[in-house]
Formats: sequence, structure tokens, C-alpha cells
Amino acid sequence: MNQPPDDQSRQEGGPPPHPGSQPPAPAGSPAGGLGPQSPPAPGGYAAAAGGQPNAPGAVPALILGILGLVICGLCAPFAWWQGRSAEAAIATSGGQYGGKGMATTGKILGIIGTVIMILAIIALIGFLVVGAGSSSSS
Repeated sequence: MNQPPDDQSRQEGGPPPHPGSQPPAPAGSPAGGLGPQSPPAPGGYAAAAGGQPNAPGAVPALILGILGLVICGLCAPFAWWQGRSAEAAIATSGGQYGGKGMATTGKILGIIGTVIMILAIIALIGFLVVGAGSSSSS
């Protein structure tokens, strides 16, 4: 009564399998019946979404934007510029580059950091003017 899978599929009413094909994996198997699985990425890390490399300048824009807000305000204008450049590279690449989120975040952080730096410079100049005016009138 043990029949090969070809005869069994014909008895169940399904079409015979193609020559050289493997029978589908059962529903509870590791493949889940979805076909061959791709091997894991080297080093145990998952592959980036879409598999696209980041645009040149996307990561530096993000890093400079964070540094511009947290440590050194002079980094902020460079983050803004780097983010704009990376966004332009992504737009002209035709889908070849990824990292738009990092580039945009770096650009926005650079804008915020630049505005804060300009306001701080204006406040410093104002304090110097007020301080110089009050010391000369004494």
C-alpha cells in the first residue's frame, strides 16, 4: 500500500509533480511551505531593509547633527549641508541608495542646531553690547 508520491497526488485529484521537483514542505516544517530560505547574513547580522547601501553622507549627517545639538554647535551647519547632499544623492540615484531617513534626520538636527547657535551668538553679542554700555557710563 506504500505508493510513491506521484501516484498519491493523482489519487487526490492534484496534477502530477514536474520531473525533478521536490514535494512541498509540510506546514509545520522550518521552511513553512514557503520554498527555499535565504541563508543568514554573515556575522549574524540581519541584512538592511531593501539591501541598498546608504547614500554617501547620510551617516555623517546624522552623527554631525547629534553632535551639533549635544556637544558642539559648530557641527550643526555641516550636518545640514551633509544631509542636503545625501538627500540629493538619494533622489538622483534612482533607488540605488538608501538612508533617506538618516539624511533627513541629520539635516533637521543640523537646522535646529544652526538656529540655536545663531540665537546664542546674537545673545552673546547683546550681552557684550549691554555690558560694554553699562561699564562705560559708570
